Amino acid sequence: MSRTDQTPGLPPFPPDSDEARREARRKTVVWAVAAIGLVLCLLLAYNEIRISSGLFVEGMKAEGAKAKDVAMGLALTRVGAWVAALGTLAVYSFLMRDNPFYQVFEYALLGCATGMGAAIVLKDMLIAKWWAPMSEGVKMLFHDGATAAALGGALLLVPGLVGLLWYFQFSKRYFWLSRIPMCIGLGAGAGLGVKGLFNTLMPQITGSFKPIWPGQQFLPGETFWNRAAVGAENLIYVLGTLSVLTYFFFAFGRKYRGIKAPAKLGRWYLMLSLGAFFGNTFMSRLSALIERFSFLFSEWLRLSKP
Repeated sequence: MSRTDQTPGLPPFPPDSDEARREARRKTVVWAVAAIGLVLCLLLAYNEIRISSGLFVEGMKAEGAKAKDVAMGLALTRVGAWVAALGTLAVYSFLMRDNPFYQVFEYALLGCATGMGAAIVLKDMLIAKWWAPMSEGVKMLFHDGATAAALGGALLLVPGLVGLLWYFQFSKRYFWLSRIPMCIGLGAGAGLGVKGLFNTLMPQITGSFKPIWPGQQFLPGETFWNRAAVGAENLIYVLGTLSVLTYFFFAFGRKYRGIKAPAKLGRWYLMLSLGAFFGNTFMSRLSALIERFSFLFSEWLRLSKP
């Protein structure tokens, strides 16, 4: 008999037992979380009062006019510790799911990074490396004449004007002018990139040619066993280099025995190196996690010595 077939005049059917149990469990979980949060807040308040009172006593020990400065510095230290701790907890809260607590600190980080980046560009680049030497060069040009230093500083006006062409991106009519600094930047970046790549790869290529048996000209004055140990290391290195290069040689496929066997060895070399890279990455992330927990327990909660 369904709910719609209920006889008129009789009391309504009781609520579904499964829904009632789920609602009861939800309320229990909410109250348990609220109770745990209240206990944690009370413990944090007690801990902060304990720490602040200790810092107040430490600040009062200072003599004369330094007492106020010491107390203010200690108070700012505690405020900074709380901000850093809340930011750390906000980032780790993303492990459960995206939440407003995490988003607030995410936007705060983006805003601070943007403001700090703009300040660094303005102070260290535009003023220190462009405006100051350009203005000094113009002054020297009028006072000392066309000297090398004066012309070098005054000609910095040209890259400044070229950089201003970027702002024509806000104009539909003269948008094409903004492509001039973009092309200059891409060309210079490509040239510097090729130069840096060449300077990086060539030492690696020349360094891969290692002697299988290092003679007197490579290791003068060494014993036979030392030469044998170095030769074994060089042999492992050369075999790894050639086998890994063979693994990425796809011109003839893997049907030839002369390519299949070295390629299989190269795969083992790749797996060993990738495993080492992964372990190194995991250890670096674990070190960052340990540092954050150390900060929370030692500097924020003062539960252990830093």
